Amino acid sequence: MTLDEKITLAQRHVDRDRIIIERQQAIVARDRTSASMDLLRLFEQTQQTFEMDLANLLKRQ
Repeated sequence: MTLDEKITLAQRHVDRDRIIIERQQAIVARDRTSASMDLLRLFEQTQQTFEMDLANLLKRQ
């Protein structure tokens, strides 16, 4: 896989997870269960990883 392909894939992950986080934030706002809040934290942690990976790839470009 080329660097450009890796960047494209990483950007897709970042974009997709932003949408997932927005949906989960709406769920948390509605029901505020510990399970929904835990899931939101997990999604946010995953998003941080994806964003760091993307940033590292962009530095290599």
